[in-house]
Amino acid sequence: MTNFAKNMEFMSRILLIISFVLFAMTVNAVEADPTVSISFDAKSSDEKTVTMQTTFEGSAPIEVTFHMELTDADDWTCDYEWRFCHEGGNLDEPYMIRYEEEPQVTFVQAGTDSIALYATFKKGDRVVSCRRDYWNTKNILTLKASESSLVMPNAFSPNNDGDNDYYAPKSYQSIIEFAATIYNRWGQKIYEWNDVSSKGWDGKFHGSDVKEGTYFVYVKARGADGRKFVIKKDVNLLRSYNEYESSSTSY
Repeated sequence: MTNFAKNMEFMSRILLIISFVLFAMTVNAVEADPTVSISFDAKSSDEKTVTMQTTFEGSAPIEVTFHMELTDADDWTCDYEWRFCHEGGNLDEPYMIRYEEEPQVTFVQAGTDSIALYATFKKGDRVVSCRRDYWNTKNILTLKASESSLVMPNAFSPNNDGDNDYYAPKSYQSIIEFAATIYNRWGQKIYEWNDVSSKGWDGKFHGSDVKEGTYFVYVKARGADGRKFVIKKDVNLLRSYNEYESSSTSY
């Protein structure tokens, strides 16, 4: 065999190997399994917000919008189930399943929830499932609603100085039901409100300032963890109170 023939045979083998490698790369690229990743946007009643995150903790109610992102899923059909379970639960036995692409859920129960997206991809005879085994190696979503608490103050000073001008909860967390009523010393209803996040009472009755003195508040509320609050206490309305003057010292 001449050197030319040998060289041609060698080149033919090289080209055959290159063609095989290119074919294998093309097949692998076409046949890559689809995958899915998930995240959420959340806003809690204590005004905490996050976007495209996988973990969150805040005060209930928590409004959440879930998102999914598919990779290598062109030409595949996809069936999906958003699965929700409480802490320590089994995703195969969820307490809720949602089938929308981007479900919106309001969480009102205290505690931690785990959320995953069970997806089944189909193309021809091929089936790829992303279920519990898939999520064992991926980040599932976790969302924690805090335990409830509610504290009402003893006094306020509605003198339009921008400080403590309204009577409202001093602090609260994961309160999902709330009703408060203000009475005067004779038991007359002065004011009532049902939104724990509102400004509260401004020290007026029928649009006019009430007198300084002691009033009474009665509150009934329920937390996301089922805890019930019944608060009865005096409220001191100190219209002429000035925090700076009360804390200053004369020499």
